[in-house]
Amino acid sequence: MLENHDSLKNRGIRIICIGIFSLIFSLSIYSLLSSNQSQSDIAKLYNLATAVIILVLVSLIAIGYGSYLILRSEASRPEPKKSHLGYVSRILTQKSYWRIFVISSIAYGIFFAFLSQILIYHDDVEGDTAPSLYLTLCCNYPGYVPMITTELTELFSILIIPINLILAIVVSILVGFNLALNVHFFRMFRNQSQRRFPIASTFGVFSGLFIGCPTCAGSLFTVIVGFGASTVVSALAPLQSLFIAISIPILVVIPLLIIREMKKNETCDMIGN
Repeated sequence: MLENHDSLKNRGIRIICIGIFSLIFSLSIYSLLSSNQSQSDIAKLYNLATAVIILVLVSLIAIGYGSYLILRSEASRPEPKKSHLGYVSRILTQKSYWRIFVISSIAYGIFFAFLSQILIYHDDVEGDTAPSLYLTLCCNYPGYVPMITTELTELFSILIIPINLILAIVVSILVGFNLALNVHFFRMFRNQSQRRFPIASTFGVFSGLFIGCPTCAGSLFTVIVGFGASTVVSALAPLQSLFIAISIPILVVIPLLIIREMKKNETCDMIGN
């Protein structure tokens, strides 16, 4: 039985590794090829760009499926509480926490998409070009091309930059899990004084707003302090890498600390009994 669990887990890990490798390889190769093309040859990249976009989507689905297999393998173990993944699977397999995870991930994803300019509402567009779809074939760093611009209506469009899409999915999932874990943690410790970890996790949720682009941070600061958006964005642009470096680790580390605290509490309860 244990071999079946390990086999399922190893399969999930292999699928995730293949998906991540495909993402990095395809985006890096495309950026390299597009940067070496002359302006007259850029149009020849259309088919390659389409293939890269499809591969990115397939890779993201594969990573999601691999993660599902790992959680499924941990959930089916006789004693899933012994590992951190066991705790994750135990929480997410409960319907109430799964609903919290899904709803909060989708809601935060939509919010993040507007702030990071994936979903764009504009009322100053002249002409009637919708519906339409454009591909930006070159030239930028890996992850920023190929770019898709879809005008659904005259007022609403979608801008898909691969790296922004990946960040939006990753952050939304982490935020959703953080929220589900916080709810679980509060229910466990509602009659105790141990509240420091959920507060830190909430900080991690809001810090995720800053990793998409300087516009995200600028929008938030504009609302809070009333500064001009362009001024704030310009000031924060050099800090984009710092936001990325800080926010995702926070959203990853805080759940690990919460789970460690829960494990410690359960161990104490077992010893006390």
